[in-house]
Amino acid sequence: MTTVMTPTIAAQRSPGSAPSDSRRRGSRNDRKRSGVSCVAHLSRGLLAFVALLNAALVVLVASPLPRIPLLVLVAAAVTSWGLVLVPSAVIGLVAGVLAGRRHPWCAGLAVLTAFIALVYGVMPYAVAYRTAEENGQPLAPAAYFTGVNYAKAPDGERTRRYARIGERRGKLDLWTLPKRDGVRHPAVVWVHGGGWNKGHRSQSPAWNRWFNARGWSVFDIDYRLAPRVTQLDQIGDVKCAVGWVRRHARVYGIDPDRLVLAGSSAGGNLALSAAYTEGDDRVPASCAVRDSSVAGVISLYGPTDMGRLIAGTALRGDPMIPRLMGGSAKAVPARYLLGSPAKLVRTDVPPTLLLHGSADRAVPVAQARELARRLDAAGAPATYVELPWADHCFDVNWGGWGSQIARTAISRFLDIRGTSI
Repeated sequence: MTTVMTPTIAAQRSPGSAPSDSRRRGSRNDRKRSGVSCVAHLSRGLLAFVALLNAALVVLVASPLPRIPLLVLVAAAVTSWGLVLVPSAVIGLVAGVLAGRRHPWCAGLAVLTAFIALVYGVMPYAVAYRTAEENGQPLAPAAYFTGVNYAKAPDGERTRRYARIGERRGKLDLWTLPKRDGVRHPAVVWVHGGGWNKGHRSQSPAWNRWFNARGWSVFDIDYRLAPRVTQLDQIGDVKCAVGWVRRHARVYGIDPDRLVLAGSSAGGNLALSAAYTEGDDRVPASCAVRDSSVAGVISLYGPTDMGRLIAGTALRGDPMIPRLMGGSAKAVPARYLLGSPAKLVRTDVPPTLLLHGSADRAVPVAQARELARRLDAAGAPATYVELPWADHCFDVNWGGWGSQIARTAISRFLDIRGTSI
C-alpha cells in the first residue's frame, strides 16, 4: 500500500512567508511596548508635576517669606487665598491612588505632598470656624472669593490737604458721609501700611466702604515715607492729621469725641504710637494742632516692639532701618522706645483693639501678644483677637476667614466707641 503524504498548510506556504509574519508580529509588539512606555512616562511626569506643584504651594504658605519681591507677592496671594490649595491637593490624591500600583514611588510622593497641601488648605477654615463662633459670627464660605482689598493709587477726587509739612503736602482722602442737620457721625482716621517706606492713602478701600456702611466717616491719610524721615516724624504726621480732622469736625459733620485711629501693619504701629504718646512733648505733631486725642485705636498686625522686631526678622539687614529709627538701638534707645507701643503702656491709654494672625511671617504674633499682656497687666481697656493661621496682610482677601473674623471684632469695638460720648 502506498501512503500519500498531504502537505500541511504551513508547508504549502512559500519559504519566505514565515519570517515575514514573525517580523510583522514583532513590529506590532514593539509598537505596543512603545505605546505603553510613552503612557508610563507621561503618567510619571504628571505625577511628578502634581507633586512639585503641591510642594511649591506648601513652601509658599509655610516657609519664611522669600527675599525676591515677586515671590513675596505670590506667597502673600497663595496664603491669603489658601483654598486654592484644595483643588491641586485633591488632584494629587486621586492621581496617586489610581497610579499607585504601576508607579509606587511617584504616586507615594504625589499623595504625600497632596495631603500636606490639603491640610494647609482646609485646616485654616476648621480652626477659624471655631474662632468665629467664639466671636459670635459664623463664617460665610460663599463670601470667600468676594474680592481684593487693594487699590493701586489714591482716589484723586477725594483728596484734600491737611497740612504743609516741610516741602511736602500732607494729604488725606475723604470717605465722609453726607452731612445731616443735628447729626454728628463718628469717624475713623485710617493709616495705611507699607513698611514705613511705601504705600499710599486709600490703598485699602474695602475697609473705608465698610466703615461708611456702618455709619462711620473715614479720613484715609498719607504720611511722609522713610528713608527721608524717621518713624517719630511719621508719628508726628499722624497726630497732625488727627488734629486737622478734629479742627474740621463741624465742616464734615463728625463728632470729634467719637474719633477712632486705626491702621494696618506699619500704619498700625504708627496709630498705636500716636495714640499712646498723646500729650508727650518728645513726639510732637508735625503741624500746629490743639488736640490729637482719640477715643480708641485699632491695630491690624502692627509691630509693637521695634527693637525686637528688627533684631528678630529680615529687617535687621535692611539699610533703611537705621535711617527710619534715627540710629541703632544702642545709640538712640529713646527713639526705639517712643516707636514701640508695648513700651508705652499706661492705664489711661485709649481703648485698644489688636488683631493679629497667628501665622504672621512679617510681624511675629509675639509682638501683639506682648502688647496685649502688658495692657492687661496695666488694667488698660483692650481687646486682643488672634486670627488662627492668618498671615500678614490677611485682609487683602476681603472675604477670607481672617477678614471675616476681623470685621466682627471691629464692629463690636465700634459699637462701643460709637455710642460712648
